[in-house]
Amino acid sequence: MRLPLLLLCLGSLVGPSLAQEASSSVPISLDASSSVPPDQSTGPPLSSSEALRLFVDACTAIGSGAPDAYDKVKDAGWVPNEPEDAGPYNAVYSGYRDVPGFGEVDIWGSLQSFPSQRLGYCRIDFSDNDNLLDFKDMAGIAGLAGTLADRGDGNVYGAWESPDRKLLVLGDRTDGAVEIEFNLLLGGTPAGN
Repeated sequence: MRLPLLLLCLGSLVGPSLAQEASSSVPISLDASSSVPPDQSTGPPLSSSEALRLFVDACTAIGSGAPDAYDKVKDAGWVPNEPEDAGPYNAVYSGYRDVPGFGEVDIWGSLQSFPSQRLGYCRIDFSDNDNLLDFKDMAGIAGLAGTLADRGDGNVYGAWESPDRKLLVLGDRTDGAVEIEFNLLLGGTPAGN
């Protein structure tokens, strides 16, 4: 009789910690207006242009060096990974989110500070085996203009830049894997830093 009681007591002690561990590994984002996590995978899939706008907004925020950038991307549904200390001259951010119609999308960015210049960098990665993302939709987002090279079989490459030539973007889908890279030329270090 004591053995089953002991197992029951041990199970009740271990159960909550296992539940916490499992729930903490599930990516969630709280909607700012409620305490209930939204299910980002439900609802209609985003269009190609909506997805690209989401990526441009997130990456230009991450690469901008703005103090509220991480809060902006979190409010937009991105879930940050564990922060990484990259030293005093390189701030690194990484995260992910589910994008309806596109699945899990990874984001990685950095802000690099040099003696006279700052460079923001951000990269988006995800699988697109069904060729849902149309790089033609990049034209006009944040003023971007550029060129495309279609190599057939869904393999497409693009290069865009903003009118002021401070936002430079490369994108490609090769064998179903999408990579979009954002480079932000930010100029000198702001006063007081």
